[in-house]
Amino acid sequence: RCAGRVEVLRAHLWGSVCDDTWGMREARALCAHLGCGPALEAPGAARYGRGEGPIWLDDVTCTGEERDFFRCAHRTWGEHNCHHGEDAGVVCAGEPHLALSPHLRPGPHLSVPAGNSSSGEVRLAAGPHLCAGRVEVLHEGRWGTVCDRGWDLSDAQV
Repeated sequence: RCAGRVEVLRAHLWGSVCDDTWGMREARALCAHLGCGPALEAPGAARYGRGEGPIWLDDVTCTGEERDFFRCAHRTWGEHNCHHGEDAGVVCAGEPHLALSPHLRPGPHLSVPAGNSSSGEVRLAAGPHLCAGRVEVLHEGRWGTVCDRGWDLSDAQV
């Protein structure tokens, strides 16, 4: 399932979303935005861990019909009365399917544990949606790209 802490990208910085007013309507809008199927849960209270960056959004209010999460109402970016113990989460019914996209642009990212990686995470960044983008790995606390030399579809399907 697509599940985890909700984070959004602003000014090249990932930040969390506060769980004030966070519920199933907001989760439905986010799952639709990410292409991850219907929303199953809208957990709060940092169920998926506390974020470390800024808290970008608070008092997010959606109708639940939005296909673009950023059409939901919210306080001014960065304005909040929260702490990271109130980070919002989401559980969507869909399965993430990692894929490469030749047309990279800013968008959501997906981080997954990397089996034999000493740093433990791989993510897709700057793609058109959650399941497409540039492959990056976390090494010694910093994200870096993966060289495409020798990269083919069999590598992408791992």
